[in-house]
Amino acid sequence: MKYTLIFFTICISSISLFGQGTCELNLVDGKLLGNCENSYFTYFEIAMNDEVLDSTKLFNQLPLEGTVTINNKHEMEVRCELTNRAGLPQILFKTRYGWFTMDSLIIQSNRLTFKIDHDPDVPVTTKDLKIIRKATELLKEEKLWHKNDDRDCEDDIEKSCYSLFCALKSASIEVEGEYNHRNAIMQKIRHTIVQMYPNKEWQHRLRDFNNMPETDFNVLMDLLNRVESQVIIELNQKK
Repeated sequence: MKYTLIFFTICISSISLFGQGTCELNLVDGKLLGNCENSYFTYFEIAMNDEVLDSTKLFNQLPLEGTVTINNKHEMEVRCELTNRAGLPQILFKTRYGWFTMDSLIIQSNRLTFKIDHDPDVPVTTKDLKIIRKATELLKEEKLWHKNDDRDCEDDIEKSCYSLFCALKSASIEVEGEYNHRNAIMQKIRHTIVQMYPNKEWQHRLRDFNNMPETDFNVLMDLLNRVESQVIIELNQKK
């Protein structure tokens, strides 16, 4: 018999891009019910096979699929999977807007509490290596680089002159057949940009890095090569 995992969240009109939503869910009649603060995820519904909540039973049922509603308006598919971060199990959930993580997960007395990481580290796959290499190929010459990114990629594709964001977007679509705004490689590049320039303030990291005066073609290539090396190391560690 299947039960339904449901969690509600409070719709917040203004949410920090890098902030965390705090959630508490309670098991009631075979369903997890609860809410989150500071998150745009307002409703989840995921089929479960058990009415007892503990980490073993929950983790053993993953992956789980269902739907999620954004800001009480838009419903979309969601998939929950189990992964490892720093050697510890962690639940990731994927929407068409990307991957998000349940951080600081605590399960006790039929209660689940966690924080939603809106800017997660996503485990890489061989597809991410293909994406970074394809993006580098699109940007292999300085004349192919669009220095003034406006996040509108149609003209970049037409002219075969790509900003960092549009090269990654185009490469992602070619490799994966779809664009996921927070796929692993784009997240890794965003985080690497912040590591390279820790005192910068960002609105859109990929666009702002592409357009800032400090970024010349050599700096751009250094970023892509650095991230490709990180992906290779991570993939080798999984073997």
